[in-house]
Amino acid sequence: MPEQMIGNGIRYTEICDPKFRSCMLLLRFYMPRDAQTAPVHALLTDQLTASSAAYPGLSALSRRLDALYAADFSGRLMLCGDAAALSFSASWLDDRFALEQEDLTGEMLELVTGCLLKPNLTDGGFSEPEFSLCRQNLLDDIDCERNDKRLYAMQRAAALSFEGEPAALPPFGERQYAEAITPQQAYAVWTQILRTAPIDIVCILPSAKPVRAALEAAFSQIPRSPVPAPLQAVSPLREVPQRCEERISMNQSKLVMTYKFRGIAPDVLRMLNSILGGINNSLLFLNVREARSLCYYCLSSYSLLKGILSIDCGVQSTDLPAAEAAVSEQIALLRRGEFPESMLREAVLDYQGRAAVRENTNSGTAGRIADGQMLGDTRSPDEIAAAFSQITRAQIAEAARQLVPDTVYILRAEEADEP
Repeated sequence: MPEQMIGNGIRYTEICDPKFRSCMLLLRFYMPRDAQTAPVHALLTDQLTASSAAYPGLSALSRRLDALYAADFSGRLMLCGDAAALSFSASWLDDRFALEQEDLTGEMLELVTGCLLKPNLTDGGFSEPEFSLCRQNLLDDIDCERNDKRLYAMQRAAALSFEGEPAALPPFGERQYAEAITPQQAYAVWTQILRTAPIDIVCILPSAKPVRAALEAAFSQIPRSPVPAPLQAVSPLREVPQRCEERISMNQSKLVMTYKFRGIAPDVLRMLNSILGGINNSLLFLNVREARSLCYYCLSSYSLLKGILSIDCGVQSTDLPAAEAAVSEQIALLRRGEFPESMLREAVLDYQGRAAVRENTNSGTAGRIADGQMLGDTRSPDEIAAAFSQITRAQIAEAARQLVPDTVYILRAEEADEP
């Protein structure tokens, strides 16, 4: 079934595939971020999957999910350009396998819409003790992010690269704002999201069921005035690259280098990233890690929505200058087109392998469809692989020449590195 609009700003896509034995429902709510709402967004994915008016408490909701043949309902936060997405997924056994022919689909839809549209409330805010538990979980997540030194280095590099932009905010927000969240504030943010967020819904079913009608009826009760979220928010180019170094007590230093770009076709960028640091035999792996042993790991990643490519490495402090120079050398190789032709084929095969694994699950299929809608790319994996196979060495080289150095961030270990 092609995508349909089932409400004001609510896009619905349904796929029926008999190879699956369970059903999957994915809902994404897109909204802008700022310092005060960022931690609330992170809290909501936990809060809204912990209880509802019908099941007032995590124990009651968990028992109900267990009774539905161990069904699952969970949420997570996604960062999308300068926006955030609250992503909720529900999975349950197909009705034909129910021992007593129960209407599992109908009961799960009632549970999910109840959690999202009829939460457990007291005095105009989310009820205790779930709210306090969710806020504490959020504070713990913020602390854990700082303790993960690789993640911390990546976030500090992002904060520098996106200075003054919402994307500079940490994924879970800042602790001072998280500590101040009240049940009423969190609920007010959620009601605003329900009214204004563009919503993508993807449903993967073994056979046709009245899911669309049930969701349309449920969301029709919400007065909506959608506001576009700032998904495509390309970061400005920097005239002069910046450097920043911090020192911290640890055993392994971290190096993050970012490049911004304009005008690189998405497919070419994906192939460039694979060849640079995304496949097993990438330039960074072969020439920086293996041949010269300059780092423990060296990977590249990118954001189409922000127009940035990042390279991060775990390095001994004494090897930091050499590692930075070696990474720059790999960018230079790409710009000259000096990489084996076989890497192009390996990059396509790597994509096909990953896509095949993803498409083998209903959650992977739903995620691929939702990601494509977010990026405006509704092609099938086969169509994408065919496009990748047409990309040439010259196109990769030209794209690499569009990479503009932006930030070098070093998290230097104060203690001596362990061998």
